[in-house]
Amino acid sequence: MFAAAVAIAGHACTPAQNGGVENNGPPSAVVSSDSRVTMERLPCFGTCPVYRVEIAADGAVTFTGERYVDSIGTMSNRIEPGDAAALMHELVDGGFFDLADDYTQGAKECGMYHTDAPRVNLTVRVDGRSKTVQHDYGCGGAPPSLRSLQERVDSVAGVSRWVGTG
Repeated sequence: MFAAAVAIAGHACTPAQNGGVENNGPPSAVVSSDSRVTMERLPCFGTCPVYRVEIAADGAVTFTGERYVDSIGTMSNRIEPGDAAALMHELVDGGFFDLADDYTQGAKECGMYHTDAPRVNLTVRVDGRSKTVQHDYGCGGAPPSLRSLQERVDSVAGVSRWVGTG
């Protein structure tokens, strides 16, 4: 079990490298002009990238790199508004609003825990609803779909251009 946790932790720091977007459907009806997705990757005891990325409904992407990234400071880019809407639709359809709010050490949903893992806070605001899920990668009880949704945010935002391929 420990070896599996170490293997998982070793890959926990790498954001999705795909800068492209697959838009497999129409923009979500729940996306309004104030809809947005914000994700913060927080530090671990090693060299995990520390940054914040926000994707707005109009396609504006704002990246703020803090540590262990190629680009320190605030950077911006644009993606197609339809790609931003498709991401938001994917998050809603992927059950984001059904997840627990807290997958951190001590939380009931955390399950088996190992130390020295990064944390990710993901906030989605669509259709007048807003939810933040805190996720410590050391929590074995977090659903795998949560990490997949986080990697999808990185992919759609194209963060690899600022984080690097490490």
